[in-house]
Amino acid sequence: MKTRSFSLLCAAVLAASVCAVPVQAADTPALLDVSAFTVRDENLVYIGADYLNPVSVLFNDQDKVPAAPDSTSVDKALWDVTDRTRNWKPNLQSEFGEDSFYIDLGANYVIIGVCFLDNNGVQDWVIEDGEPFAWEQIGGFTTDAYQVWRGVTIETPRATRWLRFSTPCGDSGVAELALYGYKESELTDEQKAKTGVHRAEITPSNLSAAQKIGFNAFIDDPMTAIMAGGNVREYHNFSWLYDDEGHVKFTQGTWGDMDSFYAAMKARDISIIPCFQGGSSYISGEKPPEIAVPKGADTTDPASYALHAQALYQVAARYGSNTDIDPDTLNVADGSEPKVGLGLLDAVENSNEPNKTWSGKANFFSPYELAAMCSADYDGHEGTIPNAGVRQADPDFRLAMGGMLNTASLIDYLEEMKLWFNYHRSDGVFAVDIINVHMGPDTYNPEDSGFTERIRTLKQWISENAPGCELWISEFEIPMGDCEEEGVDNHNNETYQLRYAQRVARTYLAALGAGIDRMTKFQLRDEGEGVYYNSGLTTGKGAWSKKLAWYYTACMTNVLRDCYFAADLSTGDGVMQYFFINRENGNSVMCYWLPTNEGKVIEQYQVQMPGPSYAYLTVPGKYAEGTVTELPRGMRSVSIEVSETPVFVTITNTEKTVINGRGQYIKPALLCTNADGSGETCDLSAAPADSKLNQFYRMFDEPDSMPEYIYGDTAGLKTPETNVNASGITCYVTLPQKSVLTGFGIYDTYGTGSFEVYDADTDALLWSSSLGSYMSRSLSLTDDSAPVEHLKIVKGGGDLNEFALYGYPAPEQQGSANLRGDADCSGAVNVADAVIMARFCAEDSEITVSAQGKINADCSGDGNITAEDIGRLLEYLAGLISQEDFSRDAA
Repeated sequence: MKTRSFSLLCAAVLAASVCAVPVQAADTPALLDVSAFTVRDENLVYIGADYLNPVSVLFNDQDKVPAAPDSTSVDKALWDVTDRTRNWKPNLQSEFGEDSFYIDLGANYVIIGVCFLDNNGVQDWVIEDGEPFAWEQIGGFTTDAYQVWRGVTIETPRATRWLRFSTPCGDSGVAELALYGYKESELTDEQKAKTGVHRAEITPSNLSAAQKIGFNAFIDDPMTAIMAGGNVREYHNFSWLYDDEGHVKFTQGTWGDMDSFYAAMKARDISIIPCFQGGSSYISGEKPPEIAVPKGADTTDPASYALHAQALYQVAARYGSNTDIDPDTLNVADGSEPKVGLGLLDAVENSNEPNKTWSGKANFFSPYELAAMCSADYDGHEGTIPNAGVRQADPDFRLAMGGMLNTASLIDYLEEMKLWFNYHRSDGVFAVDIINVHMGPDTYNPEDSGFTERIRTLKQWISENAPGCELWISEFEIPMGDCEEEGVDNHNNETYQLRYAQRVARTYLAALGAGIDRMTKFQLRDEGEGVYYNSGLTTGKGAWSKKLAWYYTACMTNVLRDCYFAADLSTGDGVMQYFFINRENGNSVMCYWLPTNEGKVIEQYQVQMPGPSYAYLTVPGKYAEGTVTELPRGMRSVSIEVSETPVFVTITNTEKTVINGRGQYIKPALLCTNADGSGETCDLSAAPADSKLNQFYRMFDEPDSMPEYIYGDTAGLKTPETNVNASGITCYVTLPQKSVLTGFGIYDTYGTGSFEVYDADTDALLWSSSLGSYMSRSLSLTDDSAPVEHLKIVKGGGDLNEFALYGYPAPEQQGSANLRGDADCSGAVNVADAVIMARFCAEDSEITVSAQGKINADCSGDGNITAEDIGRLLEYLAGLISQEDFSRDAA
């Protein structure tokens, strides 16, 4: 028994000696697994360039490093396969400062030393631990050998979560780095909270799909060009805000004032955000850098951005929605009336491409510098800067960080901004409401591009690190190299312009489907020569001739008004199908297109129809709002043509009047200087004898000097010749049919004065002008007027050449003869029509019924309005007879 037991014991000991893995004590130093840590370059200026190497190259051969800092030899076999071709080299331009990176160990480690592969050159390295922005040096070394492993031990090791390594700008001389130590403890709750996610209350913009579609523009772009957008990013030099005395002004030289410009946008339901770009000579002196701090100030200190933040406070106080603002905090320049709470803006952007590299360090913000400025611009760095930051003026106002270049290091940039906020703000809040990027498709088919995945990646980062923030793309452009023809101006290349329009529209749609919160194209108009020569939706300043892409954009913003992206319903049949819901009226919109680039067309694509609903197809092209066609009703499916141009099918439970060509030129039928029609009249076929009437004839005698549509191109139109200079004259204008007016045009010449247009039947003012321009054509959009047939024009002083009316035939003129019972031509049949008919039958002298109204009211079709017609209408309203039978009465 003893012999057998001893044998078993020996066997057990032998097995243990062969199979057991040595257990390392918790405080035994060893090579640390860097893959478990977060390592980030801090100098991100040129990270991503082919000739530079990010910090990751220092940790890509960790299986070939020495065993310990005091034992740096490695086997020759390992040395031979160790990558010694790439040193850490993030930047070579010394003006951008030292090269550095930090490591978040994710726990508390004691670092006892490092090994470094000294590859070439001479560089001094510094090793630090402690807390970010409060680093303490614990060691260092100099690279003065050639292709050899070397070790450094830390004299007084201590527990730390963070490490930082830095060298002067240039080639670091090191190809690989290894860390040695042991974990002492997990992070405390306090440490975790320090770098945790801190969410601020953010009011979402809740933009409709149409309002998410926009472009960059300027205050001097005409509204007849801007009207295509659902949103506008206004380029606005920050230097325009401060006058020489340090007061904030709300005018832009001779171009106009911000109040009226923003109000005009608001009136047309266009969401606008000013992008305050650049610096200010008032803050920084002559030739101000874009980092707007006083000369010599600490650019990572929020207090240095006080004047920048105080200017944005003034903007938010004036244009935000908070009316309870202390007047003593306003700093308004002479000539600008102090105002608060105008409700015209809800956000501002505080810079433009702050991470650009081509303008030198004076115009490049490091992540820490941008975070410091944002903290000041957001809320005056938690209120420590008086009367500063948009949130101090209006708690619901939002700050958009300047549109960032979509660099390879963008996520790192955002992470380092977050780190700054964590360690410099007591609330730890990511002090930005909107993260803003410049990027677009990198392939000819936007759907195949990586930019939609980039949107999703950034949205994911936001949800994990800055929840509640929106993601905007504030500049994008379209790759078009495949459509260029040698010797042909792309403006005149029809294929180029068609593909450009298709790709612009599809880029917007792809971004909406990926979850973008707002998107603005670079830009509305072409800009000069060179790279931006064909970058606009219109030609350059002064002409603003609309390209096909302008019409596609205008069509999208029109048909998607009040709609929200709901789902991608593409079925795999090769046709993209996006589903939108209109939250205002419950209508739905389906968008169809082919995601190809080969001129492909499906002539009869079957679209399912939901029951007895009405369906309308909208195709972009000829008109700003697109061309609308009613689809057959009562069918399970209908055929439409689907191509690489997105088209839209609107589904509604109520019938709508199809109007194509809103904003068309309306030529008056008759002019007269007397309200009762007495005296000489003029049908514009020849000049009248009456001198006053002749003045009004001259206003309409050269229609070819005005565009066919109010948004139509004006380049190439003739300059009108006949002058109108009489003052204090009035004319009554009869239109060819009752119309809805949508705008007015005038060719102004000399002097100022007054020009007013009224509805002659109601005396309601429709439009007025001070004739304040000089030798120029002005086209003014207005809200749709009530249907009007007679106008009164009153001209005071000032000269002009030509006047134009724009609109479209009132709905009753487009088929409401079939809308039986609509006596007031309102487009609807209700009790009000019965009352009008009854009063008319009673010969009430105060009631008038238009000719069209009489046709509608004649329900029986016998040529008269009688009690029988009223009875039939009441039966219809009571539901006793159907619409079909009611309409058949007149047949």
